Amino acid sequence: MLQDLRPDTRARADYRSLFSVDPPPGIVPKHWRDDRRIGRARIAAPDHVIVDLEDLSVRRELEEKHAALLAAHGTRHLDISQLRSDQRIVTQTIALELWTEGKAGIAYSSNIDGQPCVAIFEDRTTIARYGPHRSISADDGDLLAATAPWNLVIEPD
Repeated sequence: MLQDLRPDTRARADYRSLFSVDPPPGIVPKHWRDDRRIGRARIAAPDHVIVDLEDLSVRRELEEKHAALLAAHGTRHLDISQLRSDQRIVTQTIALELWTEGKAGIAYSSNIDGQPCVAIFEDRTTIARYGPHRSISADDGDLLAATAPWNLVIEPD
């Protein structure tokens, strides 16, 4: 992910303490762009097999089903922040159950910018590409828009 290319808070603090200035911005290296493509795709699954984790009634149902698991891991309520957390045992257990029930994936909002995200479970649906995929150039408009909030510098072609 692009935001992972920026200096983290510890690196920023260490740099400031050593040099008394902000660190240089993160860089999107050319090899990162070379390893990726931009394209459009559609999920070939009916809506009812994609579980909407933003839906409070869905979370409440999952909370009731997994009360013992949640309690064992110190989770009082299954809030959206819990599902987005790094506590993988909880999220992976819930995902495995949804997969076992025949679900194709989950929909949720991004931790980073609140935009919609979908995670597809393997072998449950297909993603149909439409239109061509393309390489990412240093002056690509989508890349420029995505890097701007992170103040990232793009290594030239």
